[in-house]
Amino acid sequence: MKKKLFAAILSFTMVFLFTVDCFGQSESYQKTITIAPSLGFTSMDVQNDASATSKSVYLIVFDTLVKYDTKNGKYIPGLAESWKQLSDTLWQFKLRKGVTFHDGSPFTAEDVKFTVDRGLTQSGAKGKFVSIKSVKVVDNSTVNFELTAPDYDLVYKLCEPNTAIMCKKTFNEKGIEAANKNGTGSYMYKEWVQGDHVTLVRNDKFWGGPKKTAELVIRTIPEASSRLIALQTGEVDYCVDPPAVDLHYIAEDPKLVLWQIPSTNIRHIILNLKVAPLDNILVRQAVAHAINRENLIAMVYEGNATPAVNVMHPNSEFYAQVPYYEYDLQKAKKLLADAGYPKGFTTTIYSSSGTTQKAVASVIQAQLAEIGITVKIQSLETATFNMGVGHGGTYPIAVDGWGGYAIGPDYALRSVFHSQGNVNRSNIEDKNIDKLIDDALAMGNQEERAKKYAEVQQLIMKNANWLPLAVEQINIGVKKSLSGFEPPHGLFHHWENLYITKK
Repeated sequence: MKKKLFAAILSFTMVFLFTVDCFGQSESYQKTITIAPSLGFTSMDVQNDASATSKSVYLIVFDTLVKYDTKNGKYIPGLAESWKQLSDTLWQFKLRKGVTFHDGSPFTAEDVKFTVDRGLTQSGAKGKFVSIKSVKVVDNSTVNFELTAPDYDLVYKLCEPNTAIMCKKTFNEKGIEAANKNGTGSYMYKEWVQGDHVTLVRNDKFWGGPKKTAELVIRTIPEASSRLIALQTGEVDYCVDPPAVDLHYIAEDPKLVLWQIPSTNIRHIILNLKVAPLDNILVRQAVAHAINRENLIAMVYEGNATPAVNVMHPNSEFYAQVPYYEYDLQKAKKLLADAGYPKGFTTTIYSSSGTTQKAVASVIQAQLAEIGITVKIQSLETATFNMGVGHGGTYPIAVDGWGGYAIGPDYALRSVFHSQGNVNRSNIEDKNIDKLIDDALAMGNQEERAKKYAEVQQLIMKNANWLPLAVEQINIGVKKSLSGFEPPHGLFHHWENLYITKK
């Protein structure tokens, strides 16, 4: 009887330990997961960097007040446990208690106020905070946002990575470099080798409980074909945007899984309104008529994209059917002649070093050659590209992508087309467009708001400073053994719950 009882106790103990080991401790999971995004990590500058990869990292190292659950398509509590609108221009946020930053500093309402106050002066954050007039600290776990005018997109914006909450104490005592590393998120910075990788280690004191994977490595592999090879050989566990022509290799490999997800990203080219001869609307319209979207999609994406003919994403509830520039070489040549360039001209198109971006530049180069425009291609590292094509830049044409539509219609349009927009790379300054965008944000009536946004879309398309090309599809190859995959939120990937169970 004692032997049976001992055996039963031993059996129960072994099962219990096995269960704890499998579900409670990192030893049951692969220690490191390596991720290869399409573009590299460029900066720790939380409130300024515009790179999608950098922002995806910020979502792991820091927390926002509001989070977006991509699996269920809804906004959920982050550092704010709840929020409510007290009036048209007053919002109250109740903050999560017991949260600490990575250095042990307690998270309080003062950190929220500091983040917003500073963010209003920073290029990446100000477009999300622009409607906030002031932040009042009610108590340690309550803040009120007083707005300059009604902002019906506020909650959308507060889940954007540039709004991540920073530590006031660290900033005051150690400066911005230290503050940019000290978040409340589930992972912490361990090492950053610029141009090669950034390594994150698990925060075992994370308020949501420690994650299963001890270490995440985000590697920089600019060439899509090299990312695919790294996935096939086991160097990486998660590969973003492998070559479109080679997707079948992933789909046919029993050790891999291919995820194909509709993207919020609109691939487009920017025509700089401050650079001749693109400051001439006839020249811009000529360029617009010379673009063959179907040909570009076939050449660059192997069909894994759809034509984009408007500046608003087609999935937005505020998307409007407005006139666009159809492919018409004869009309393009006539417009060039009318503008005083019957033989064309020579210009430069800039792109980042990403495979897709360079391929788009090459196709645009060939298409514009058909109307006499000679285009030189300048490919830059991502960080250099983002700096070089900023507001006030002197580049003529640039290949870019925009996925801000996931943050609400105001952010989608204001950031790019408002004269004060944080990514106004075409240098557009149009008072009519500014007013329409400002008016629409303050409208609670959806029908009236839609009319304003339709006017904005029509004016921008007519101006031809931002030419939509394609709505991209996100292709992600992962190891079959990888679990915890979540669809991206726009261009921002959710990596914090990834894990691989040891056999």
